[in-house]
Amino acid sequence: WPPPATLPGGAGGFEALLQLCGCDALLLYGADDPWCSPPFGRAAARALTRRACAGERRTELVLLSPAGHCPHHEAPEAANAILSRWVKGQPPLASADAATEAFGRVSAARAQSEGELEPQTPWEGLLTGMLS
Repeated sequence: WPPPATLPGGAGGFEALLQLCGCDALLLYGADDPWCSPPFGRAAARALTRRACAGERRTELVLLSPAGHCPHHEAPEAANAILSRWVKGQPPLASADAATEAFGRVSAARAQSEGELEPQTPWEGLLTGMLS
């Protein structure tokens, strides 16, 4: 996450910058990422779903497991399938209603509701609250 000194003038934090994103956003996270862990993915997805153009733009958070900081290297079949669907304008998982999909040994889980994007523990709320 960029330190405040590197933010463009007027930006109040990382979440404020995400509010400016005017395109569709697919957040493809490794569930076991020790640096950009799922709590940060949920925080980014929350910010993107609250942007002014949210009703016109798609925002999806997909967690791959087992995968860490480089899911595209650690789970290439799953990452490629999900990215291919996304670029074609399709849901990231095989079924628009699916919450999970298996790709061999790798499972993909999609956050399907606003509640799934909220902090899952008090610590997560405190930690990701510092991003805004």
